[in-house]
Amino acid sequence: MEKFKIGITHGDINGVGYELILKTFQMEEMATLCTPIIYGSPKIATYHRKAINSQTNFNVVESVDMVKENIVNMVNCFGEEEQKIELGQATENAGQAALVALQRAMQDLAEGKIDALVTAPVNNSTIKTEEGEAFGGHTSYIENVTGNSNKALKMFVCGNLRVAFVTDNIPVSQIAGQINKDIIVEKLVVLHNTLKRDFFIDNPRIAVLSLNPHACGVEEEEILKPVIDELFKRGVRCVGPYPADKFFGSQNHTHFDATLAMYYEQGAIAFKALTQNDGVNYTAGLPVIRTAPAIGTNYEAAGKDITDEQAMRQAIYVAIDTARNRIKFDQERQNPLQKQYFEKRDDSYKLKLDQTDDEE
Repeated sequence: MEKFKIGITHGDINGVGYELILKTFQMEEMATLCTPIIYGSPKIATYHRKAINSQTNFNVVESVDMVKENIVNMVNCFGEEEQKIELGQATENAGQAALVALQRAMQDLAEGKIDALVTAPVNNSTIKTEEGEAFGGHTSYIENVTGNSNKALKMFVCGNLRVAFVTDNIPVSQIAGQINKDIIVEKLVVLHNTLKRDFFIDNPRIAVLSLNPHACGVEEEEILKPVIDELFKRGVRCVGPYPADKFFGSQNHTHFDATLAMYYEQGAIAFKALTQNDGVNYTAGLPVIRTAPAIGTNYEAAGKDITDEQAMRQAIYVAIDTARNRIKFDQERQNPLQKQYFEKRDDSYKLKLDQTDDEE
């Protein structure tokens, strides 16, 4: 069987992106699990290789059609063009270099030439789109390019710990105004379907965090509780709302397959405290697969060979697993006959005889 082609963008060239990539593929087995394709620059890679004394080599190609298996490939996105590197600095040049690599990778992803995309960290503030607009982050960018009518959902993943976010990258003063029934339904349905197809969990359990302390605000009574009750009746096993301050500390998250947080800091702080350097940023809800290490550009560590690459390695693992799970999920549902199976997460462990494969 042909290995999955995993595209990897180089991210901010002044940050730790290349260090994450180089150190990840120092482990030779990584190139045997998939066909890795770096979207970047051989010259920039050589600069970073010397900075951290890395022995990782690349097979440089001009297009993804020329890549080889069992080695690390690099699609040269810049030709002979020189790129100015200023380690540890946030520059427009670095932002532009990150965008060029991302655009090239997105074109191949949209055309099905690669099976999944892993993105190294970028600094959103240094990137301007071709239209001169501010870059809203990988999640919104990829949604705009490939989403069509699909809505992206940002998630953090580490093993069985999965945290998704209703709102992201907005001021705290605006969060409450973004919480309404439609958006909560949308996010919960996307999360439910993602857990089933991408993570291959038959009957996922989802915890919903409250917006307000002690879950005693207007939003909980008029929005969250009615939506949770209605979706539960429709087969989305969501429970809550739970006060965020007690939920993670009491280990309640271990009883669920995923948690839906109302805003970024609410879920991200607890997630990163629990996972340290192993977290993966996962874009759910889209027809394409995208993952990333859940860390930033870390300018202060650039070129010093002190960055832990485990999150990048985990992002590649998750990308491979998701590509495999989607194929398996879709193949199992090609048979229109009714499927009989045990829902192992039911408390009763009873055999389901009345559920069809396409029911959600």
